[in-house]
Amino acid sequence: MNRTVFHIDGYYNKRKCEVTWSVLLTTCFHRIEALDQTLVMMTRQARMPQLLYWGDPLPTDCDLEALARSLEPALPHGGLDVAEHVSWLPEPGRGFTDAPGLVVRRGRRHLYTQFILQSAERTQDGWAFELGDTVAGLGLRLRLGVHAASGVFSADCRLTNLGADELAVDSLATMAMPIPRHLTEKQSLGGRWAGEFQMTRESIGSAAWVQEARLGRTSHHAFPGLVVMESGTHATQGEAWSVQLAWSGNHRLMLQRMRLGGAQLQAGELLLPGEVILLPGESHDCPTLHMARSNDGLRHLSLRWHRFIRECVLPAMPAPRPVQFNTWEATYFDHDDRRLTSLAKAAAELGVERFVLDDGWFAGRFDDRAGLGDWVPCPERYPQGLAPLANCCRALGMEFGLWVEPEGVSQASDLYQAHPDWVMGVPGLDQPLGRHQYVLNLALPAARHHLFAQIAALLNSAPISFLKWDMNRDMTHAAGPDGCAAARQHVQGLYTLMDELLEAFPALEIETCASGGARADLGVLSRTSRVWVSDCNDPLERQVIQRGFLSFLPPEVMGVHVGDARSHTTGRFSDMPARTLNALFGHLGIEANVLQLSEEDAHHLREAIKVYKAERRWLHAANITPIDHPDPSVSATLAIAADGSRALVSAIAVGQPHDAILAPLRVPGLSPDRNYLVSLHPLWWPKPGVGKTATSLEAAPSLILPGRALQTSGLVLPILREGSGVLVQIRVIC
Repeated sequence: MNRTVFHIDGYYNKRKCEVTWSVLLTTCFHRIEALDQTLVMMTRQARMPQLLYWGDPLPTDCDLEALARSLEPALPHGGLDVAEHVSWLPEPGRGFTDAPGLVVRRGRRHLYTQFILQSAERTQDGWAFELGDTVAGLGLRLRLGVHAASGVFSADCRLTNLGADELAVDSLATMAMPIPRHLTEKQSLGGRWAGEFQMTRESIGSAAWVQEARLGRTSHHAFPGLVVMESGTHATQGEAWSVQLAWSGNHRLMLQRMRLGGAQLQAGELLLPGEVILLPGESHDCPTLHMARSNDGLRHLSLRWHRFIRECVLPAMPAPRPVQFNTWEATYFDHDDRRLTSLAKAAAELGVERFVLDDGWFAGRFDDRAGLGDWVPCPERYPQGLAPLANCCRALGMEFGLWVEPEGVSQASDLYQAHPDWVMGVPGLDQPLGRHQYVLNLALPAARHHLFAQIAALLNSAPISFLKWDMNRDMTHAAGPDGCAAARQHVQGLYTLMDELLEAFPALEIETCASGGARADLGVLSRTSRVWVSDCNDPLERQVIQRGFLSFLPPEVMGVHVGDARSHTTGRFSDMPARTLNALFGHLGIEANVLQLSEEDAHHLREAIKVYKAERRWLHAANITPIDHPDPSVSATLAIAADGSRALVSAIAVGQPHDAILAPLRVPGLSPDRNYLVSLHPLWWPKPGVGKTATSLEAAPSLILPGRALQTSGLVLPILREGSGVLVQIRVIC
């Protein structure tokens, strides 16, 4: 039985108890249809909603009560006399004995909740549930909706204190869901500085897997997303479920094997002790949890995420994405007017469209030990401010952008001397530094107002259209002037400051950066148009990093730079074709010292930029994901135009291939009944002399092949040595 709208008022009005008892004995179903899937939430006896079904479309006349009964397990001996269900927020007060979804207390008194459903209302995109617990004095509003075009679901949770005294919220997940037992593996993203977005795939264990970030930012080591899948799932085959939390601060993902069998997945913000105290009538909103599912492998899952983020998360971005030059690895803190002008001219000659001045431009900033917090141009280096350099860039046909780190403050700064109480920390307690700096507490309105005024003055002083917003400090003593935890309020303050700047300067674009990729999530991406994925520009390391990034996030926000031949982070040497091919499918930029390029490298880079400009309009709306190759040393990425008319495949050897002759690369996603013209791009041609003979792709200008053959039997690649790669061009002809 499909029920649409009902209200239960009897819990607060004895005159309506007759209505209440009829609903208490009822199981109600709340169904959402989306593209190729059906999701059904169920409420038993007017209790907390729980996920009943998420999978292929069910018939419209499906008997959902029969479906629920078919999935109800028997009760084993040795336990409670009630079934334990993974509801939206599992409640110990209802007999749930594994990890709860909500932990709250009033003083020292822990509250065992027993929420009762008050209403379930059909919304434009899903359902909204209101629940209450009169004994605990709590209210809940839960919302589940779907983006019809992508099939991605979004869950929200709001907790309200309806009691007469304050409520301490120790832990609150945005949502919990049961995981089907045939999904036996998980894939998470971890890593470190200069090695972010590392994919780890492993079996779901016999206990609990918990991934936490406690650093006040999204972190290098714990991306707030997870995939669970059936064994054998790969790019084009297998069922997979996935979640992403839209939050840029402390978070927690938990996948728990439950004691009676089965597993639950919980995702939500990680709250520090005392961080959320609700006064009577106050509410707490959890970060939104987004959920996606695929029956056709990991590529389809990633493409769902990409479409959803493009259409629902990212701010409006002018197309196309401009070629960007960043000064950091070319200059570090050595800011010289003549040198910067020469860099700008050389960059413009290569085809660069945006020049970004990195760290070192502001007062007192001659190294990383001073100056943070004083966002005014260095009077010695920029006596006339930034306008002369910015105007020079504009005259050369480039936009001008600027690196800032508003959340950082150096002890050797005017800001610290004037407002030491604005530093996040426990009063009277020393704390370790990170990159010789503290964190400025953006939970404080006065600190935000000061930053807004300084950044606004910069933006008004010169034609600055882009900010690279960095954050280089993990939080350790995440407290405000009163000594109370303030990490989440800092993130909320960050969002407020960004929103205010974007409202005041509508043409402004912001890049999110945090020691590389330590702040990349759907919370900050609703305000930013580019992610600095990693401080590592080594193209072989970047292939691994970008593979993980693309599993959740779209390519047009993936900042990828062509660095120097010798990587500044790994020390490895790479030739220019490998560096440009690595950057082609993202938001291409340059960080190499372009004043020291050889004539050959400068020519190749100039030509690669032309290719990027010619292809980027369709590339940045394309279906781009990594694809599988039998040899793990070959990293392949496939881009198919939204209209299916063309495709590009990059294949880069990130290690020495296992076999002397590489296995064919199968190309999924093409129309099986259409013919395609297949060729190698001449700018990324195979290295000569690595084999006795050449492949047909090298010997002939092009091949005509049906899509079915490319998907089934694949395409033999040229012999690749570590660090080399090719770009395969595919165009539909009939």
